[in-house]
Amino acid sequence: MPNVNSSFALQYTNYLSEKYQIAFQYPSDWTIKEKSNKLEEGTEIDVSNKKIGNGKIEIHFYDDLLEGFGSTDFEFAFSDFYKHRIMEDLNFEYKTIQPPSLLEIDGHKTGSFHIMFSQKDEIDPISGEVQYWITFVGENGYMIEFLSIPENFDTRDNTEMRDRFISSIDFLGLSNSTDGNGRISNVAISN
Repeated sequence: MPNVNSSFALQYTNYLSEKYQIAFQYPSDWTIKEKSNKLEEGTEIDVSNKKIGNGKIEIHFYDDLLEGFGSTDFEFAFSDFYKHRIMEDLNFEYKTIQPPSLLEIDGHKTGSFHIMFSQKDEIDPISGEVQYWITFVGENGYMIEFLSIPENFDTRDNTEMRDRFISSIDFLGLSNSTDGNGRISNVAISN
């Protein structure tokens, strides 16, 4: 007998951006928009739920680590990014839900943290929750964020979608390779 909830299971679509050197899976009923050039406003890749407030993924791509993150040193850049995010705008109050931690995405060291924010001194304050992932891949950097209103951030679908999205990421053009001494180095792959 089939599971009644199986008809409501999320379906996923594969997406590949050669321009931004990333592939991933996202919910099939979400919309995706990719910037066509640097002059265009907005995020390099924007993946949005059609229902306002249910969730949004933004992928920011930096081909110059110094310009994008102020450093080529991953640990310094990640720590600095976190400090600036939680003190960025004095009109907002920030609360850390998940403190900065390290993990791997597609074999690359990644820093992640999760915060909640709310406007101060407003009758009807704007609030939200966001989880960030920062990854350096060779000379490129990625800042990925999942943003939602607080009451929808940890719904079953959003939690499943975030886990699936992050675990499906494949950074293109670079591969981890072991040199003769057992050290891992990044090697460009030519097509």
